[in-house]
Amino acid sequence: MIIAILGASGGVGSCASRWLAQSGHALRLGGRRSTALQPLGLELNAEIQTVDLWQDRQLSAFCRGCTVVVNCAGPSYQVLDRVARAAAAAGAHYVDVSGDGPAWHLLQQKPAGDPYWIAIFSAGMLPGLANLVPVWMSARSGGNLTVYSGGIEPVSGAAAKDLVLSLNEHCSALQGSDYWYGEAGASWQLGRRSRHSLLTQQTDSLAHFPGQVTLLPYLSADAERLALRRHLSSLRWYNVFSGQCLRETLTGLRGKVDGSAESLASAAAAVEKASLIDLAGFTPYYQMVFDLQQEDVPYKRAVITTNSSLALTAATAVSAVNSLLRGDVPAGVHFADRVLSPSITLQDIGHLHPGTRISHYQCEQCEEGVL
Repeated sequence: MIIAILGASGGVGSCASRWLAQSGHALRLGGRRSTALQPLGLELNAEIQTVDLWQDRQLSAFCRGCTVVVNCAGPSYQVLDRVARAAAAAGAHYVDVSGDGPAWHLLQQKPAGDPYWIAIFSAGMLPGLANLVPVWMSARSGGNLTVYSGGIEPVSGAAAKDLVLSLNEHCSALQGSDYWYGEAGASWQLGRRSRHSLLTQQTDSLAHFPGQVTLLPYLSADAERLALRRHLSSLRWYNVFSGQCLRETLTGLRGKVDGSAESLASAAAAVEKASLIDLAGFTPYYQMVFDLQQEDVPYKRAVITTNSSLALTAATAVSAVNSLLRGDVPAGVHFADRVLSPSITLQDIGHLHPGTRISHYQCEQCEEGVL
């Protein structure tokens, strides 16, 4: 049995590769540059294979003979379902740390694989793990959920490009479809999407977040899917920025990328530079705070803090792979939060990555944002 990791030399892929190797799995490490793969291949005694995911023959050869293909390459807004279909054609199951709604949407329109094929999308920190946490907090559906997600850390490579593309939906391969990505300032209220219902805020007293932060409300398609699945009365989701430069850079890039490789590369470089400016003098961190209010039970809060969102994404993906290999995931194309066990996933993360802390609070009366 071989597990193939595409994008193995990146921040997410290298962590995932090491943790999968520790479990005794035979690995095939893939990426565009053999020089980046060779040290990791030697360290893990793993096969390495140079592969450009945009070259059909190379991608097919990379997937051939594998039990599972784990995609850690991006940007996901451009890769979409490409690697998933190559894995399906090779008879390999598929786990994607991202992919998210767009890839799932395409595979619903035009299915791939045989009836026994398994594909798990969003098997990373966001939205996969984030959508599992409210289920872990309470077996009951319903209630009012507020999420604060963000921090301060370097953003580069595919992650930077995905940030840019998320602000420029006209560059997506789904342009012209009815797929809705999300909307700034929107929230979920009384069972429906509520536009222009929340404002950007600045505060220096947000619980668990140090110093002054800016809260940008954003209702994504994945957050809305969570609200529907959990029958939430309300969902308010805030992206939290601890610095100013990255936030202003992203705002300035909205709608400004024309879809060319040069334009995307330039914008991604600006994002990376801005994130490093914000980080200067600070210790990197990423944090998600979940506040859940339900009738007749104490107010609940969960806090997940990590020193690396890339490592947390990798740990979530490894947990998904192990769940698939155990036979816990049925055939079909799934979002991670629909098929993974919240408790097992969080337990796996705690075991794999010591740099992540998971805390759970209950109190009779908590003021929102303060503990």
